[in-house]
Amino acid sequence: MIKNYLKMAWRNLIKHKGHTVINVFGLGVGMACFLLILFFVKDESSFDKFHQDYERIYRVTEVNYTEGGENYLANAYSAIGPALQNDFPEFEAFVRLHIEEFSVANGPEKKFQEPLFAFADSTFWKVLDFELLAGDEENALAAPFSIVITETMAKKYFGEKDAMGKTLKVEGQNDFQVTGILKDLPKNSHLQFDFLASFISLRQLQGGWMFNNWYWPPMYTYVKVPEGVDVAGVEAKFPGMVEKYLGKLTAEQRGYKMQAMEDIHTTTDYANELGKTTNKTYLYILTTTAFLILAIACVNFMNLSLARSISRSGEVGVRKVFGAIREQIVFQYLSESILVTIISAVIGFGFFMLAMPAFNGLTEKSLTVQLSDIPLILGGLFIIALVVGFLSGIYPALFLSGFSPAAILKGKVAKQSPFAGLFKKALITFQFVISAALIISTCIIYFQLQFMRNSALGFDKEQTVVLEVRSLPDQTRIKTFKDRLNQLPQVKGAAVSSRIPGHEGFYDYNVLPEGESAENNMLFMRLETDLDFSGLYQFEIVAGRGFDNRLSTDSLAYLINETAAAQLGWGENDLNKKLNMGSLSQDGSFRAVHTGNVIGIVKDFNFVSLHSDVDPVVISIIPNSQPYMQGKISVKLAPGNLKESMAAIEKEWRQFSTASQFEYFFLDDSVERMYDAEKQLGQVFLTFSSICIILACLGLFAMTTLLAAQLKKEIGIRKVLGASIGSLVLLMSKGYLQLIAISFVIASIITYLVMEKWLENFAYHIQMQVWYFLMAGGVLGLISFLTMSFKSLKAAYGNPVDALRYE
Repeated sequence: MIKNYLKMAWRNLIKHKGHTVINVFGLGVGMACFLLILFFVKDESSFDKFHQDYERIYRVTEVNYTEGGENYLANAYSAIGPALQNDFPEFEAFVRLHIEEFSVANGPEKKFQEPLFAFADSTFWKVLDFELLAGDEENALAAPFSIVITETMAKKYFGEKDAMGKTLKVEGQNDFQVTGILKDLPKNSHLQFDFLASFISLRQLQGGWMFNNWYWPPMYTYVKVPEGVDVAGVEAKFPGMVEKYLGKLTAEQRGYKMQAMEDIHTTTDYANELGKTTNKTYLYILTTTAFLILAIACVNFMNLSLARSISRSGEVGVRKVFGAIREQIVFQYLSESILVTIISAVIGFGFFMLAMPAFNGLTEKSLTVQLSDIPLILGGLFIIALVVGFLSGIYPALFLSGFSPAAILKGKVAKQSPFAGLFKKALITFQFVISAALIISTCIIYFQLQFMRNSALGFDKEQTVVLEVRSLPDQTRIKTFKDRLNQLPQVKGAAVSSRIPGHEGFYDYNVLPEGESAENNMLFMRLETDLDFSGLYQFEIVAGRGFDNRLSTDSLAYLINETAAAQLGWGENDLNKKLNMGSLSQDGSFRAVHTGNVIGIVKDFNFVSLHSDVDPVVISIIPNSQPYMQGKISVKLAPGNLKESMAAIEKEWRQFSTASQFEYFFLDDSVERMYDAEKQLGQVFLTFSSICIILACLGLFAMTTLLAAQLKKEIGIRKVLGASIGSLVLLMSKGYLQLIAISFVIASIITYLVMEKWLENFAYHIQMQVWYFLMAGGVLGLISFLTMSFKSLKAAYGNPVDALRYE
């Protein structure tokens, strides 16, 4: 019996190939999109969860309290780890990581600049669970100049030879012994490094001051807590710890938080992150989109099934005349529907696998389907297929099987179903609310991204290439290289700095106007440059003057931005006042490290992305005693052949530095990368909103087909009485256009509320305009009308004799 039902179902599918292809394709595409998005969200949500006790691992982060609000830093400083261990018995262990770029060599032929060179405490494996393939976890990082390398680095430097016990020369002067081989780090780890050297080695490399310092250099500190520890209660004690070690005034400006390991990758509030993060809100949006696309695909399938069932009502009538009972008809419809959904699920899985490379390109991921994932994926698709097949088949089956054969064969089925009409309208409204919402959202994301790309940042980022100066010997004599660059015809100018606006955040300093008491100090960001930097970047001077390299006194002068001037309460009449930069002592006194006269005020410039407000900034000149701050040199290129310009600069670099690699980036590219998350979201939305429109139009096509079948005789009568083609098209289209208009209004309200909340993530953003919504509505209305017109015109141009032949 079941075999017979399946055979009949298969024959029906083959007989109506067009309907079957549309049905299978629509549902299969919806399932594939659903899987792709969920796979992406699953990967993004899996970061750092490979650690065995990830729920008990936290990163200690710093928060600075300023007049502009709270600034969160992913890093803390070296002293925080020992202080936590001494003062808090709640912690099982802590580990500090300090990541820099060093040159690493194994002989003259294998010498590379390695950007992922980390130092870590010997307690590394007591907190984190990175798999050690060779070596001893207890002793691998215990001795000075010991180093653990990944298996990829072992092959890179030692080939197929055993790397254990071998040495690597770091920075051309220190020999590090390989004491362990790490399995390559998982891609879903926010921590990425290729070399892990013992923390104690830093004492020999850069001095013992780094071991217990509250101000520099930045380090990343991780702790493990026992089960059941009240983390909020521990955090509440941190202010007391800061006051104990740094004093009351510092405790009012600086605090510490414990960030759960599993939340690091999906939190975007922290500056100085180790890698790219993902906004958790975006993952919620994408997850919702995945379910909405699946819902549209399922609704389409139901629409198409309903449309097809009405056209097959004669078949049901004939079968009932020949004695078929209701249960047989219901089972026949269900078996056919479930067969189609199972085929769709199989094809959907095929689409999913085929689309994975393109999806990886879209999202800049490298997602792969593991063998262990396949049973879960197929099982999920099978359940979806059964549910959708049952829901799609049960309504038309029960609906049609409930009529008498006479009513069915006289074509009175459609007239006796008020519920069918409401159900149809609800499905169409639901589809187009989703489609319209996605189109409007895509438009708003696009215009916000364009706004961020084209907004004036307050500095000139065009035709600027930034060279990295890594080694201290090169930094010490960087002025020689700068002078040589300025002699090239391809170079308009060059300037040295510690950091670059539009590329990375700045670090804060305590500042105090001369004559003020220590409790009136403020936290300002600091940018250290040479005398040519502000001119090269074309900072606009709104009061006073800029740096002048002809005046030796300017090496001790400062520029401040408008926000800093506002917080100080200074105007043009306050120029040449002295400003102290330094830190607060434990006894509450201010310890000045640098003092200078403020000679000018520059217009606010965005040194980080437009997600954030502009912070107060002091621009100071790098003193001769701190050459290590001269880590970057910005070069303004003259118009001309870019390839030739870079070749000329590289040639000069090779002659200047024989030890360091030629590393550079273009500033406009760096600024663009700050908005990668929004760009990626916009591309994903555009792709899947387009798919949603296609699926929704398939559903609309199905409903137009259903309506044309229901109105076949009415259209024939109207044509006989002289109705025009236009009036007939309008007859079949106006009801759906009204539903689409209602859908658009509902979608506009929902989208406005959601996107207004999304725009709050940006300190600078567009104002939503009415025409954004009207443009999206126009696109949706036009596509929908064209979809309906195809079937409507075909029905309107039909011969009325065919419709009225048997009347």
